[in-house]
Amino acid sequence: MVKSGNTIIDDFIFEKGLRWIPYNKFKNVEYLNEGGFSTIYKAIWLENYGDEEVILKCHKNLNENLNEFLKEWGYHNSVLSSNDIINFYGSTKDPNTSKYMVVMDYANK
Repeated sequence: MVKSGNTIIDDFIFEKGLRWIPYNKFKNVEYLNEGGFSTIYKAIWLENYGDEEVILKCHKNLNENLNEFLKEWGYHNSVLSSNDIINFYGSTKDPNTSKYMVVMDYANK
Protein backbone atom coordinates (compact mmCIF):
# COMPACT_ATOMS: atom_id res chain seq x y z
CA MET A 1 0.00 0.00 0.00
CA VAL A 2 1.32 3.44 -0.96
CA LYS A 3 1.20 5.80 2.03
CA SER A 4 0.46 9.50 2.28
CA GLY A 5 2.92 10.29 5.05
CA ASN A 6 0.03 11.26 7.37
CA THR A 7 -0.99 8.53 9.84
CA ILE A 8 -4.57 9.82 10.21
CA ILE A 9 -5.14 9.80 6.45
CA ASP A 10 -3.40 6.45 6.00
CA ASP A 11 -5.61 4.84 8.68
CA PHE A 12 -8.75 6.32 7.08
CA ILE A 13 -7.76 5.09 3.61
CA PHE A 14 -7.07 1.61 4.98
CA GLU A 15 -10.34 1.43 6.98
CA LYS A 16 -12.49 2.58 4.05
CA GLY A 17 -10.74 0.49 1.40
CA LEU A 18 -9.68 3.56 -0.55
CA ARG A 19 -6.40 4.42 -2.24
CA TRP A 20 -3.60 6.87 -1.78
CA ILE A 21 -2.82 8.02 -5.32
CA PRO A 22 0.57 9.66 -5.80
CA TYR A 23 0.23 13.07 -7.45
CA ASN A 24 2.61 12.05 -10.24
CA LYS A 25 -0.11 9.66 -11.45
CA PHE A 26 -2.02 12.70 -12.78
CA LYS A 27 -1.33 14.71 -15.92
CA ASN A 28 -2.92 17.76 -17.53
CA VAL A 29 -4.12 19.12 -14.18
CA GLU A 30 -6.21 22.20 -14.95
CA TYR A 31 -8.16 24.60 -12.77
CA LEU A 32 -11.94 24.40 -13.27
CA ASN A 33 -13.67 26.39 -10.54
CA GLU A 34 -13.57 27.64 -6.99
CA GLY A 35 -16.37 27.78 -4.46
CA GLY A 36 -16.76 28.69 -0.83
CA PHE A 37 -15.27 25.45 0.47
CA SER A 38 -13.04 24.04 -2.26
CA THR A 39 -11.10 24.49 -5.47
CA ILE A 40 -11.81 22.03 -8.30
CA TYR A 41 -9.31 20.77 -10.86
CA LYS A 42 -9.73 18.38 -13.76
CA ALA A 43 -6.95 15.89 -14.52
CA ILE A 44 -6.11 12.70 -16.35
CA TRP A 45 -5.41 9.82 -13.97
CA LEU A 46 -2.78 7.52 -15.43
CA GLU A 47 -4.56 4.31 -14.42
CA ASN A 48 -3.56 0.70 -15.10
CA TYR A 49 -6.81 0.19 -17.02
CA GLY A 50 -6.36 3.22 -19.26
CA ASP A 51 -6.24 6.94 -18.60
CA GLU A 52 -9.31 8.29 -16.83
CA GLU A 53 -10.63 11.83 -16.51
CA VAL A 54 -11.13 12.73 -12.84
CA ILE A 55 -11.75 15.67 -10.55
CA LEU A 56 -9.26 16.71 -7.89
CA LYS A 57 -11.12 18.55 -5.14
CA CYS A 58 -8.96 20.62 -2.83
CA HIS A 59 -10.89 21.62 0.29
CA LYS A 60 -10.02 24.97 1.80
CA ASN A 61 -8.67 24.71 5.34
CA LEU A 62 -8.47 20.92 4.99
CA ASN A 63 -5.19 20.69 6.83
CA GLU A 64 -6.75 22.53 9.80
CA ASN A 65 -10.03 20.51 9.74
CA LEU A 66 -8.76 17.06 8.81
CA ASN A 67 -11.04 15.09 11.15
CA GLU A 68 -14.19 16.84 9.83
CA PHE A 69 -13.04 16.20 6.28
CA LEU A 70 -12.49 12.50 6.93
CA LYS A 71 -15.86 12.20 8.67
CA GLU A 72 -17.62 13.71 5.62
CA TRP A 73 -15.78 11.49 3.14
CA GLY A 74 -16.30 8.41 5.30
CA TYR A 75 -20.04 9.01 5.04
CA HIS A 76 -19.77 9.67 1.30
CA ASN A 77 -17.87 6.42 0.83
CA SER A 78 -20.51 4.47 2.78
CA VAL A 79 -23.29 5.46 0.34
CA LEU A 80 -21.42 4.80 -2.91
CA SER A 81 -23.83 2.05 -3.93
CA SER A 82 -26.31 4.71 -5.03
CA ASN A 83 -26.20 5.63 -8.73
CA ASP A 84 -26.68 9.28 -7.75
CA ILE A 85 -23.35 9.49 -5.92
CA ILE A 86 -20.12 10.38 -7.69
CA ASN A 87 -17.38 7.79 -7.15
CA PHE A 88 -14.66 8.67 -4.68
CA TYR A 89 -11.40 6.89 -5.50
CA GLY A 90 -9.11 8.14 -2.78
CA SER A 91 -6.81 11.01 -1.98
CA THR A 92 -3.64 12.66 -3.19
CA LYS A 93 -1.41 15.55 -2.18
CA ASP A 94 -0.16 18.34 -4.42
CA PRO A 95 3.61 18.46 -3.77
CA ASN A 96 3.77 22.13 -4.81
CA THR A 97 1.20 23.36 -2.28
CA SER A 98 1.29 20.47 0.26
CA LYS A 99 -2.52 20.41 0.12
CA TYR A 100 -4.54 17.20 0.22
CA MET A 101 -7.07 16.55 -2.53
CA VAL A 102 -9.93 14.13 -3.06
CA VAL A 103 -9.92 12.13 -6.31
CA MET A 104 -13.44 11.72 -7.75
CA ASP A 105 -15.23 10.80 -10.95
CA TYR A 106 -15.51 13.58 -13.49
CA ALA A 107 -19.30 13.92 -13.78
CA ASN A 108 -19.25 15.75 -17.11
CA LYS A 109 -18.16 12.70 -19.14
